[in-house]
Amino acid sequence: MNVLAGGTTGAFARYRVMALVTGTLLVLLVFVAIPIKYIGHNEGPVAVIGTAHGFLFMVYLVTALDLGIRRRWNLIKLGLIMIAGTVPFASFFAENKIRHEVTAALDSTGARRPATT
Repeated sequence: MNVLAGGTTGAFARYRVMALVTGTLLVLLVFVAIPIKYIGHNEGPVAVIGTAHGFLFMVYLVTALDLGIRRRWNLIKLGLIMIAGTVPFASFFAENKIRHEVTAALDSTGARRPATT
């Protein structure tokens, strides 16, 4: 199967952005906003960051599902990738693993690789 069939490169780019954004917001929520809430008695950061993470997590789920369907992942792999957005730092590791998988598949077909940082 051609990995570029059906826009896999675009789906991968969308997934990658959402994994990094969702992961960053979750880390900020757990390690910054929640301590501020309980130590500093200020619920503002939890309200803002928590709401942003909750909304963007839904977008993350859609992008992961889109990429998973295009890459034909089994349900276990897809489920683990989706759950990675709920554990601090897990989305970074999942994104890294998927990035290596997709770039290796692109290299094997001789297709143009997506930009990586």
